[in-house]
Amino acid sequence: MNIAPQKATITHILTKVFLETKKGKALVVEHSYRDGYFCHIAGWEEISEDDINRLEKGMLQWLKSPEQISISTKTRAEVLKHMLARPSVSKAANTKKWPTDNIPIIMLGSSYWDYLLEPVEINKENLLHFRLEKFNDGFLLRFFSNKESCQKSSILSDQSKLFQIIEEIVQMGDILELSTINHVNELVNSGNIRQMLWVAEGFHEKRISQIADKIVNEFPSKRVISIAGPSSSGKTTFAKRLGIQLRVNGFKTVSLSMDDFFIDREKIVTDSSGNKDFETIKAMDVVLLAQRIQTLLSGGQIPKRSFDFKTGIGHDTQETVQLGEWDLIMLEGIHGLNPSLTKSLGNTKLHRIYVSAITQLNIDSNHRVSTSDNRLLRRLVRDHLFRGYSPEDTLERWKSVREGEERNIFPFQEEADFMFNSSLLYELSVLAKFARPLLKEVSGQSPVKAEAERLELLLALVEPMDEDLVPGISILREFIGKSDFHY
Repeated sequence: MNIAPQKATITHILTKVFLETKKGKALVVEHSYRDGYFCHIAGWEEISEDDINRLEKGMLQWLKSPEQISISTKTRAEVLKHMLARPSVSKAANTKKWPTDNIPIIMLGSSYWDYLLEPVEINKENLLHFRLEKFNDGFLLRFFSNKESCQKSSILSDQSKLFQIIEEIVQMGDILELSTINHVNELVNSGNIRQMLWVAEGFHEKRISQIADKIVNEFPSKRVISIAGPSSSGKTTFAKRLGIQLRVNGFKTVSLSMDDFFIDREKIVTDSSGNKDFETIKAMDVVLLAQRIQTLLSGGQIPKRSFDFKTGIGHDTQETVQLGEWDLIMLEGIHGLNPSLTKSLGNTKLHRIYVSAITQLNIDSNHRVSTSDNRLLRRLVRDHLFRGYSPEDTLERWKSVREGEERNIFPFQEEADFMFNSSLLYELSVLAKFARPLLKEVSGQSPVKAEAERLELLLALVEPMDEDLVPGISILREFIGKSDFHY
């Protein structure tokens, strides 16, 4: 079940009540976190427990009121006038860039309305249960499928590794005075995008270097690096750049891909759709992989493994691999953080790294750019350029990819020793140039046409930039081509 429309509507209800309760202030829905969204007052003004309780009470009261949720349209001039009078970030600029003169809007009663960027749920009775709770310097808007789980769920801790990485990203945006797509648009239009691009890439290099230094400091007690992350997070380029930083420190890496350790296709179980489920850890020969790693660590030699996706059979090649005195094993695959794998390695101590593309920019105050959308656009472009898939194919497969991530990757992200965010502040401006024409190719009769149009609208608000500015070793090159690395 797609619950995104319900989340979107509840976010609008929160925004409505916030504007009525905290007059003259803007609410920022910053990013997704666990089962909800992290929110704060623009400018990071403190918000109290009492303020948060009033917001939640106001939302519940409005849901019980006779006022309805509806969809309508207004002219660009009407929307622009409204947005200029409202405390917000970038809404007026987005209105000016809107691709049509008639703009769809969502209305909550008659006193609140906003432009419509995504599907919403207009029936109050169909909405998810929700709860607001104080969190870090703001609060969480959490979503629940039923009343019981809403009431019984424990308060989330703010000490998670993922949240710390997200906060680093937000702080970098604050330092560069970039919080929305429009702020990047202004740099593109003024010709001043280069410095921000260099800073964004420099942040990546600094973080990769820090991870490499920590790995080296624990040699030889830890010699295995396990890299995991969701689809299109840039794991491959990250691994190559980490290898460079390790080489700077005098270390080489021996790479093993988990994809080469699939069991034969005929033995792989099927998913709910009847397709072979290559994304479950049960599709991997974990025992063989663990044995090979232990052999390497013991100074032995192993045959290089390969899985033939055409025949569906794995086999050992004639090529052999052995660790040198200053070598590390680099293991890459979606199950790199799964305890079923890490426990199978026995006493081997791992460096576990989680790579994801955590979006750094908002569309405006109360509209996020979803991390999932960012990765989908990367995959859309890459699959078209290098894998021969049509945009429609990629969009249709995305649902099953996301389901696999929810089962096999996200539950284990907090197992990581290091987290790396591969997203770049400028990347939507580059992806827009590639993805816009691809999204237009999706036929009007396609079941994913609405999704294509939603992404088209998002990219219509983005000012495209020259991809030649992107460095050859950038993670973004993994998806748009002309990388200095070979894949």
